Amino acid sequence: MTGPMVRTSHLTLRVTDLARSRGFYEKALNLHVIGDDPLGRLYLAADPEDVQPLLVLEQAADAGAAPRPVDPEPYIGMEHWAFELDSDDFATLQAVYRRLKEIGAEIHHTVDHRVTESIYFLDPDRNMIEIYLNAPRERFAGHMDHPYGSLGDLDDRLAGKAG
Repeated sequence: MTGPMVRTSHLTLRVTDLARSRGFYEKALNLHVIGDDPLGRLYLAADPEDVQPLLVLEQAADAGAAPRPVDPEPYIGMEHWAFELDSDDFATLQAVYRRLKEIGAEIHHTVDHRVTESIYFLDPDRNMIEIYLNAPRERFAGHMDHPYGSLGDLDDRLAGKAG
């Protein structure tokens, strides 16, 4: 290794139904297929002109294999992965929430983490995904010894209800 890590590059998911997962990620996250390969993998990114994928989808050899259960715990392995929104406007997160609801995505839970405001939802293979907004540092700096906790859910705010 010649230097420190920069960022997470991409996630590769083996899926039970490649076409269904492609459609889900195109609708839920507005991702675009930017390429494929001879093995049938699909490379997706937020910008259709990008060459670096965020997500790679691959058809599972055994589409009948059971996905890892999301609940109840315990389980071993990745619990979820997260996408940061390129915005600091709560209305952007609300728009994502509405889109997820419109396409029938299963919302697992929402959380105000103080440092982020987050929506957790499941893909067709029951992988958990987080979409979040970063909070301005002044919102949490000096207010908590451990700013990564939870201040409760965001359901009412995301739905546009007072609160």
